[in-house]
Amino acid sequence: MSTSVALQELRQVWEPPLSKPLDEGVWQAWVAKGRAEDRRGSAALVKAATWVSIVALLAAAVLWSDLTPYEIVVRFIVAAGAIVMLLHTFHARQYTFAAVFGALALLYNPVAPVFDFSGDWQRAIVAASAAPFAASLARRKIRKAHND
Repeated sequence: MSTSVALQELRQVWEPPLSKPLDEGVWQAWVAKGRAEDRRGSAALVKAATWVSIVALLAAAVLWSDLTPYEIVVRFIVAAGAIVMLLHTFHARQYTFAAVFGALALLYNPVAPVFDFSGDWQRAIVAASAAPFAASLARRKIRKAHND
């Protein structure tokens, strides 16, 4: 006595789900949201680079006599901050600030140093180099207050 079992198969054909046409309003809102997130991220990067550069320059001016072994670190931090600010100000079409930050990037170039951290006039240059970074922060704050 043999029993055979027959399976019943459902013969359904897969159909792709129906797609809705693109809603232009939803698309534009999504694009605007992405741009706003990019602007916030860029602003945070610029602000962080500016503050780190200011702190590095002022710490270098205060701790001048103990700084010689860490001179390359300070140069790298300031040069990186100046390059970030150079790109930001160039993108914002603030060419005067871009030129100042370009000069700072060249002045603090860690590969080919222009000056040593050894004398009093160099200490004055290091302290004065914080001014463009502080001015950029003040300018951003004024522009933000003006836009609000």
